[in-house]
Amino acid sequence: MFLTKHDLKLSYGVDLEIGAFYVDRRLPADNLYWKDRTIYIPGASGYVFMPIFSDLLFRTGANKQQLFSEELVGLQEKILHSAARLEHELIDWSAHVQECIKLTVPFVQRSDLFDELGEYLLQAKPLALEGGRLGREFPSLNRADTYLFSLACVEGDTLNEDEAIASWYALITHFLLMDDLADIREDLQSGAENAVIQAGFHEEGIRKIEQLVDRSIVDMQRVNPIMANRIEHKKGLIDLQQLIASIRP
Repeated sequence: MFLTKHDLKLSYGVDLEIGAFYVDRRLPADNLYWKDRTIYIPGASGYVFMPIFSDLLFRTGANKQQLFSEELVGLQEKILHSAARLEHELIDWSAHVQECIKLTVPFVQRSDLFDELGEYLLQAKPLALEGGRLGREFPSLNRADTYLFSLACVEGDTLNEDEAIASWYALITHFLLMDDLADIREDLQSGAENAVIQAGFHEEGIRKIEQLVDRSIVDMQRVNPIMANRIEHKKGLIDLQQLIASIRP
């Protein structure tokens, strides 16, 4: 599905200039993440999140022109290429994180965040560290967090780093939960990590998932009310109890 800059604006609240940059960008050469793709931003969440997060960074104080820089966007694309190598089981989690660290080092502007990300992501499974601001309680919701290495390369004192991180988790938790819900039957059979399965097929598990969604809505509302409304609307369309009842072993 082809998206225009106006689609991104109306559906997700993305700044028109940011939307145009991503819609018009050429496919990166030899990048596994875009394998068999014909456009840079198809309508799948695994691609749409890029302009949305760029817009969130702009809303939290990042310089828009730096968000368009070849250094930053090229780094993000290389991180995603490494993520695709992980997805295709060409490398393991540790190798993926090490690759991302090596890619990021030349461009680091926020050394404390870079070190924090390294400590968090170099765990065998990315789990929230006590007292930290990174990660959610289920590893499947943290599987995209190596993309945050690019945040450590955003320059300037105007960026509200904590708000940028909170908005990342509001966005990515929503998208990854939608993926986990869509894949729940397949993940049950394969044993793949899935936040809904890990939360448990009981009232407490359902409550935990609903709390995660509610937190995404609250955190996103501070930065991008249009995207917050979209998350809330999606929540209203899903009867989690009925879904769980239909697949409970």
